[in-house]
Amino acid sequence: MMRVFIADDEEIIRDGIRNCIEKEQGRFLFAGEAPDGEMALPMLMEMKPDVLITDIRMPFMDGLELAKVVRRTMPWLRIVFLSGHDEFEYAQKAVSLHADAYLLKPVSSAQLLETLGQIAEQIEQEQQQLRSAGANSRSEREEDVLREHFLNDLLSGSVPTAEAAVQGERWGLLLTAKQYLVSIVRLPENAVQEQVRALTERLCGEESEVCAFFRGSRRLVLLLRGETEEAVRETAYEFCQNLRHELCQVLGWNALCAIGAPISRVSALPESYRTAKDTLLQASACADNGVFGSTDFAGVQHEFDFSAGGSLADKLRHAAPEDVPRIVEGYFGDSAAQDMQSVLYRYYLLMNLLVTASQLADEVQAGSIPPPEDPQAVLSQAATLEGTKACAAEVLGRMTRLCYRHQNVRYSAEISRAKEFIRENYADSGISLHMVAAEVGFSPNHFSTVFSQETGQTFVEYLTAVRIEAAKHLLTKGNSRMSDIAFDVGYQDSHYFSYLFKKHVGVSPREYRSRSEER
Repeated sequence: MMRVFIADDEEIIRDGIRNCIEKEQGRFLFAGEAPDGEMALPMLMEMKPDVLITDIRMPFMDGLELAKVVRRTMPWLRIVFLSGHDEFEYAQKAVSLHADAYLLKPVSSAQLLETLGQIAEQIEQEQQQLRSAGANSRSEREEDVLREHFLNDLLSGSVPTAEAAVQGERWGLLLTAKQYLVSIVRLPENAVQEQVRALTERLCGEESEVCAFFRGSRRLVLLLRGETEEAVRETAYEFCQNLRHELCQVLGWNALCAIGAPISRVSALPESYRTAKDTLLQASACADNGVFGSTDFAGVQHEFDFSAGGSLADKLRHAAPEDVPRIVEGYFGDSAAQDMQSVLYRYYLLMNLLVTASQLADEVQAGSIPPPEDPQAVLSQAATLEGTKACAAEVLGRMTRLCYRHQNVRYSAEISRAKEFIRENYADSGISLHMVAAEVGFSPNHFSTVFSQETGQTFVEYLTAVRIEAAKHLLTKGNSRMSDIAFDVGYQDSHYFSYLFKKHVGVSPREYRSRSEER
């Protein structure tokens, strides 16, 4: 379903477009809105919609400035400009930015839906071409092989610095930056390199600070350049998030990205690559997909002796994902062979393990691994010893990945501070991802990545949930006007507040108040 975002400083225009899109739920999905480009940009970077409908003339950051930025950072995004009849000069600039459509106000519903329908067809055609890239894969040209060979030699440290500059120029690579950084993207086993290349080339553009190449069949390596450590890290988080989005949207793949440490010399690229490999190894222990940086993990845990005595809970609390097979074999192997022949005995052991794992998981994230509710289902799993062990290994695998991540990803304190800051400042309509990131000492893209991966919600989703809960409380206390309640929870547009409230709660704010009064 095509996701549409609106940026326009006229409330009536946003209302009209939103209502039009909502009526076409089977075709399009309303993703969000903002009254100017400055507020829209961080929301776009996080939500990653398919289409941006933007007014050309807006305060703070107009539609043209907004389009320039998103064209560079999100090249897949389709842009529809809105303008008045007397803005011909702006229209010319819109054409130079390769606008996908240009509509004059007032826009009729029929005209808007026709335009969105045409864009949807274009997106589907383009994605189909990308998906079929592997089917019509060309044989690699000699130049491609030599370029990839050179880049892999750079990571191995086998190319002298002076020679690297000369060869880099031959392949269109300017190896004269102040900072470099290597990232690794682990692709699924069924990945087709030509499809990945096509997507990556679209993201890189013509003057990108990112160079992509393969090292093996499932490892895509990104070589990034920048002026400062912060800038090159921020580019890495932004590019990896965008690449994961495109791989998922177009090809249906999940990818795990590891960001190495910045370095200041070409000769140190092997060190940045090593830190990226180490980060990938640590990330693989707790996640199948996501973006992780070299500074995201705490120190390695002390070794725990699983052969020593101790309770099952104590062993599970210290277990890493790679310890699961050893724990399962030890747990069931400690029982007498004769006892293990009994289905009821296996059921008892398995039920004890599942309940213990659920309780430990609750200490990290409530409800993440529910306790077994259907004894018959557990009994069915215990019908054979192999089935018993398989069930135990699957649940313990999930539990240990969750606990390993909680213990080794370093940002629980920062995430807690960010949530507290949001809860204290949600009433400020100007609160933004950039503001909260600065409060906890993160760059915007790094914060967006860490927050969404560790909480399961984007910044906007969490902020919206906090505001809706506050509104529910206000609706049950006193008789404040809807517009006042909207303002008190951070929304200047009462219509947009009502839309979001109904979307999340299922009823309008007025209906919610009426039902509360009836109780």
